[in-house]
Amino acid sequence: MKIYSKHFRLFMLLFLGIVTSLFFSCACIAQKNDNPFYGNWDVSPKEGAFRMDGYIVWGGSVIKGADGKYYMYASRWPSTLSMRAWVTNSEVVVAVSDRPEGPYEFKSVVLPSRGKEHWDGMMTHNPSIQYHDGKYVLYYIGVTYDFYKPVDSIPSREDYEKAWNNKRIGIAISDSPIGPFERRDEPILSPRPGNWDAAITSNPAPFIHEDGSVLLVYKSAPVPYPERNDNRTLQFGVVKADHYLGEYKRGGKDNRIKFTPVDSSVEDPYIWYDGEKYRMLAKCMNAAITGEAGAGFMASSNDGITWKTADEPSAYSKTISLSDGTRVKMKKLERPQVLVQDGKPTHVFFACHNPEDEIFNMVRPLKR
Repeated sequence: MKIYSKHFRLFMLLFLGIVTSLFFSCACIAQKNDNPFYGNWDVSPKEGAFRMDGYIVWGGSVIKGADGKYYMYASRWPSTLSMRAWVTNSEVVVAVSDRPEGPYEFKSVVLPSRGKEHWDGMMTHNPSIQYHDGKYVLYYIGVTYDFYKPVDSIPSREDYEKAWNNKRIGIAISDSPIGPFERRDEPILSPRPGNWDAAITSNPAPFIHEDGSVLLVYKSAPVPYPERNDNRTLQFGVVKADHYLGEYKRGGKDNRIKFTPVDSSVEDPYIWYDGEKYRMLAKCMNAAITGEAGAGFMASSNDGITWKTADEPSAYSKTISLSDGTRVKMKKLERPQVLVQDGKPTHVFFACHNPEDEIFNMVRPLKR
């Protein structure tokens, strides 16, 4: 009996140890489940997903078409004009691939210049594609200005600031992923003088629900150029619309997003809804949220207004692993756009500036 009791006690201690270990392991896994990007990156093709000779390619929003092909909407402008010319010369193009990883082949310019008299007549940028009930809905920012479009010289700082202050969010709609896209006569969202979003409306991050209603996150700042003071923190706001063609309304006295537990200067949001919560992937301008300046973080929300960063908020680093076995720290890795398939993120597309000063679209697959 004593031998049996001794063995039984040893068995129970071993059993309890295993159960405890499994419990804490599951708890750790559950803690990471609110961040599908943490520790889950696969290697990226070194050549990226989309390049164009003679052009800087920035960002890239991808959707799978009814034909099974993948369509990327990206911004481009002549590489001879430098990075600064994005705000004066960018135009939105579409490229296509048989695989989400690419490489993507240029098809056409979908949002070209159309004249200074239009709110988006001189520049289009930052596309984010959505699909609803047979329509491709392309969110983007547009700019107009009263000076000549730069052709063979880099835009002056004064012209840059003039154009930057005119950034507004709009939509364009098409029955086909390659267009033509019909633009609206007015932007869907304009800044509010005297408020936190007095400068611009930019970096649209929309989600269209099944009923056609929209939750849209956008970026702004309190003051336009040339007011360079301590009041230029970049922040996100939320607007809603009963339908993507309808009026986009700010809610409450203050529609700013304040992240908990750590709030900071942020940009480049992307959002989706997974059936339970809204999810966001975005970039932090400094190291406050993730510990690395310019890296990405993950957040979630029940209502799209109150956002909490993940228990492990770090989502991506500027240092990435490439398919040739090397690891590279990018000068810039921005404007993340997530490809969500069957309700889960599978790929993220970035505007990439590598150590060789090449600027193109980089794809980062997630492990299956």
